[in-house]
Amino acid sequence: MAYPRLLCVLLIMCSCTGVWGQITLPCQSRCVAYIVKRGPYVPKPPVQKPPPIQLDDEPFTYPVPNEQTEWNGYNTNRIHNKEIGKMFTQESDVLRIEVRKEYGASLQIFDKVTNQYLINFFDQGRESGMSSYSGHEDIPFSDDSPRWKGIGYNPLQAGDDGGNPAPILYQGIVNGWIYTKAQCLSWPHMDARLLPFFYEQWVKLKGNKVHVKVRLTHRRGDNLFHNASQQEWPMMMINGAKTVRFYNGSQPFTGAPTAATNGIERRNGDDYLLHQGTPFGQTEPWQGVEIGANRLIGLYCPGFYRGSYNVAVPWLRDDWEGGNTMTYISNHPMVHLDSENVWLKEYTYVVGTEQQVREFVYAQPRQNTPDFHFRKADGRNGWFIWDGGYDQQEPFVTDNWKVTFTGKTENGVTNAWGTKLMSGYHSFLASEFNSVYIRMAYSGPQTQLHLTWLLNGQAPDGMDPSYPNQNNLRFPKGVRDPNQFVVIPVINDGKMHTYKVSFAGHPMWKDIVQQFEITHGNAYTFLPPGEVIELNYLGVNNPGN
Repeated sequence: MAYPRLLCVLLIMCSCTGVWGQITLPCQSRCVAYIVKRGPYVPKPPVQKPPPIQLDDEPFTYPVPNEQTEWNGYNTNRIHNKEIGKMFTQESDVLRIEVRKEYGASLQIFDKVTNQYLINFFDQGRESGMSSYSGHEDIPFSDDSPRWKGIGYNPLQAGDDGGNPAPILYQGIVNGWIYTKAQCLSWPHMDARLLPFFYEQWVKLKGNKVHVKVRLTHRRGDNLFHNASQQEWPMMMINGAKTVRFYNGSQPFTGAPTAATNGIERRNGDDYLLHQGTPFGQTEPWQGVEIGANRLIGLYCPGFYRGSYNVAVPWLRDDWEGGNTMTYISNHPMVHLDSENVWLKEYTYVVGTEQQVREFVYAQPRQNTPDFHFRKADGRNGWFIWDGGYDQQEPFVTDNWKVTFTGKTENGVTNAWGTKLMSGYHSFLASEFNSVYIRMAYSGPQTQLHLTWLLNGQAPDGMDPSYPNQNNLRFPKGVRDPNQFVVIPVINDGKMHTYKVSFAGHPMWKDIVQQFEITHGNAYTFLPPGEVIELNYLGVNNPGN
């Protein structure tokens, strides 16, 4: 009689935010936890062995097969009484990959060295890849869902909360890449609700690396401006409660020792307080999960500097692809999910030693100093609007990012003070530059704005004191210094001007700069809506007058 009581306590748990144990906070993830008692699970190989695949190193051009190809494998393993079914497979000496039809073409990786499946397939909301979210005004989108009323607009490749897989519209092999095109379902719903969000995926295995390219196409058609939301671009959920590794120190790309965590703040028997799923800055663009002795699965993507991790229900001690226990990592950029847009993304899984993971990451191109252009081809360049504003949406039809500040309404008063423009996270060595140029046009009542920055190991806005171990790991420098800014003297004429901003001599210009913000002054004041900033460039190169 005790088992149903425990089931009630653990009915809904989330791996990505909130306090764990007997209470849970709501979040924007798709991790439902409940106890399912099962016998031992032994992974079996697919029934059909795939033909050899010709691999190439040509530049990627997002090719689509001229004709569809039949799935070249079938997996008879069962997850929750359902066969995994049709799939595409590729093999190397150390890995086998499976692109599974009944999971929206989600990717599974089998490690031959440790003899285990790595990616968690507990439900249609786990897996790995890209999960997208729309802005706060879309929260009512899921108010009619039975279990996820606060999650909002969340098109997902794998499927929905009802266990329905996203339909595959086209599949095939092209130049050695496994190609699939799926139409995403609305994760919060249970009725196979199609969304106008299309997920094209190219996958190729090469040795100990799995390369993935993704084209996301949104055709929502409402032409509305959508506020920035935190995306999972990409995320990965690994079977079992494992150790996570990452680097957020001040000597990136040097092989300096990494941080390691099991994601547990404290434990008293089976009463756990787990780390929060909130994001923090990294200075190397990867995270890894330990899957064996001196063996990781590392996840890399360009710009993976704002990450998070967590572990789900470790007390169940599940460690198979259908189990509830899993370890989560993700890249969390803030992005406006514009209603008519296309995003090209790429990421790589590296399975091997930590040194092998980092050697691959270090060999990839990266941006060492700020050089942000806001042209038609560049769009927002990874920047976004925070706390009240709108722009022309991507893709831009003309050069320059034109933002109108609208502010937010509290107690019946709408105030635009506090609206700001924010860059994505980066890893810029402060000693490499001591000034930037900003070319912009300003219309509004201010005579000066502030350029602020965030250093590695800093919490931008505060920390929860209930998590001292987590905070020491993620934010060893504490909260950002309120004097961490320089003044931009702006001219209110609506015309383009180039401003040179110097950080020389500032005591907080040091270590690794992770983010820039263009903000109002520190002193709270009232600003009516209507300020306009038209941003052309921010970076170390003088764009001229």
